[in-house]
Amino acid sequence: MNTGNTENTEREAIKQQLDEELQPIHFEGHEHVLKMTHPPTFGARLLALWNKEIEIPVKPIGAIGAIILVVSLTLHHPEVKHQPQQSVEQHPNRELIEAGGNTYWMDIYEQAVKNHEN
Repeated sequence: MNTGNTENTEREAIKQQLDEELQPIHFEGHEHVLKMTHPPTFGARLLALWNKEIEIPVKPIGAIGAIILVVSLTLHHPEVKHQPQQSVEQHPNRELIEAGGNTYWMDIYEQAVKNHEN
C-alpha cells in the first residue's frame, strides 16, 4: 500500500509544479475554439439574426413593391367567363308608341291590352 501513496504524492507534486509553471499563461481564445468545435445550430443562428438590429430603407422597398404591383396588374389578364345572354326576339319592323305618357313597343302593348280585356 505504500506504493499507492507514493504514486499519489508524486502525482500531486507533479501537478503542483505544473500549475506553478502554467500560472502566468492565460488562454484567451476559448470562445473562438468553442465556436469551431461546437458550431451553432440553425435555430441559434436564426435567433441571432432575429436579435440583430437591421435597418431596412423604406423608400427603395416601397418603390420595388410598387413596381411589382404595377407589373403584376398589367400582365395579369383574368379569364372572364361570358354568360350566355337571354335570347331576345328581334323584330325588324318594331314600332314605339306612346300611351298614357309612357313609351311602349307596339306589339307588347297590344298583347298587354288583349290580356287585360280577357
